Amino acid sequence: MKKILLMALGIFFFTTLCFAQDYYALVEILIKNDVGLAFIMNTMTKVSDQKTCDKILSPINQLKDQYQVRTECVTGQEWDKLLGDIFANKPTSAIYISYKDLDGYETRINTKVLAGLNSPTLGIPVGLPIKETTLWANAMIKALEKGGIKNARIIYPAKK
Repeated sequence: MKKILLMALGIFFFTTLCFAQDYYALVEILIKNDVGLAFIMNTMTKVSDQKTCDKILSPINQLKDQYQVRTECVTGQEWDKLLGDIFANKPTSAIYISYKDLDGYETRINTKVLAGLNSPTLGIPVGLPIKETTLWANAMIKALEKGGIKNARIIYPAKK
């Protein structure tokens, strides 16, 4: 009887590990400043289930009256692969902020500026120079600290 119970527990544990997938709450907010520049701020939060993902996105959807906001809950191996380095705090091509939110969920934030009216790439997200991005990241960390986040850190881009 003990062998059967142990085997059943082993199978349950193994199948739970094999089929457990992360969900990602993705938020993209378009922000325009007073001088006409437009920024896209992306937030990605990793959670364990669809219900939690929806719960995280619910208050964000209230911003749709003030900003252009896109939200989505995604899951699957392609997303795990796409976001794996970011959630492992590995350097990517752009600077980003890594922290655990107040509920303990791993969250990442990055930003890009949209090319301006005089640019041949109008409306396409472009990377900012590292100096400006670092200023943005430091300002974001201060804002996060005011909101109670004490573990935020900047992950700098991979050296080329």
